[in-house]
Amino acid sequence: MATTTGVQHLLVDPTTSPIVPSFVPAPRLSSLTDKRIGLIDDAKENARELLEVVAELLKERYGVSDVSYHRKPSASKPADPGVIEEMAADCDYVIVAIGS
Repeated sequence: MATTTGVQHLLVDPTTSPIVPSFVPAPRLSSLTDKRIGLIDDAKENARELLEVVAELLKERYGVSDVSYHRKPSASKPADPGVIEEMAADCDYVIVAIGS
């Protein structure tokens, strides 16, 4: 014998379309000579060593004039917004290192 309870169930599709943020890249530099570079260390092992080598190569081969360095508190945390603003104002370009 079948019974009817009168309860209705609504099925919902949990999938969504990807949200792709708009992105406008910075204009490319015509040269690295006499440019100021910012380096952000992601706090993973060997990131600082990698950035030191990159900085030396950029100075020797491309004439980079100045290097600013910042280490994040941990790999899982973003860089402080104040540091980002400071580097954006003081540097011509910034490289973020991802250690092993």
